[in-house]
Amino acid sequence: MKLATIPLQSQVNPPWMTSASSASSPAAIGGQLVEGCFSDDERRHNLRKYLLKEMYDGSEVTCYDELRLTKRNFHDLCTMLRERCDLRDSVYVSVEEKVAMFLLVVGHGIKMRLLRGTYKRSLEMISRHFGDVLTAILSLTEEFIKLPDPSIQPPNDHKWKWFPNALGALDGCHVEVCVDVADQGRYRNRKQQITTNMLGVVDCKMRFLYVLPGWEGSASDSRVLRDAMRTSRQDKFVVPAGTTLSLGI
Repeated sequence: MKLATIPLQSQVNPPWMTSASSASSPAAIGGQLVEGCFSDDERRHNLRKYLLKEMYDGSEVTCYDELRLTKRNFHDLCTMLRERCDLRDSVYVSVEEKVAMFLLVVGHGIKMRLLRGTYKRSLEMISRHFGDVLTAILSLTEEFIKLPDPSIQPPNDHKWKWFPNALGALDGCHVEVCVDVADQGRYRNRKQQITTNMLGVVDCKMRFLYVLPGWEGSASDSRVLRDAMRTSRQDKFVVPAGTTLSLGI
């Protein structure tokens, strides 16, 4: 007697189901959604969309930890930039993505190269959209940012009795920069470092009242101060009448 054999039917998984389907990371989730179904560009777009939605439309804790804003504040900011600063969606990038990348950089000091790897955007595109959001936010500074009152009374501290009518202090600060080889001579300071000389003015509580960046490192502090007080400057530095400033040495 011959026994009939029944072949076992092999189970074939759909092409988008991979061994990574049990993983919980965003990359794995994005991979199983698009593997074998979409092109590389579509795969990157879906992964990027997933990451951003999880960031500002996910949990309240995640949104605040990543963007330093609540979900409501984030969407209010995007609406304000759209309506009052004419910030618009581009063909491939929404306003929400532009603002999210901007907040990641300024809120956590993340390098743009890291954003390029995570969100699959070019450095040129990230830098351009960062500048667009920065310009839009700066246009709102006069409405939302109040500059400190320069007529602040000195703190009630016995050490300040030696500085009557003192407003604060000013000094030059050298910040290292990268410049072309042809310009390094002008930016080389007395310590042979390539820097830019920035003038800073602070009040008695160490809050900045005035900043003038951009001068070459070879420029002296007195030269930078003369330029800051030049009458032809629209943003010239003015010492209120009856007050003095302590010069840093």
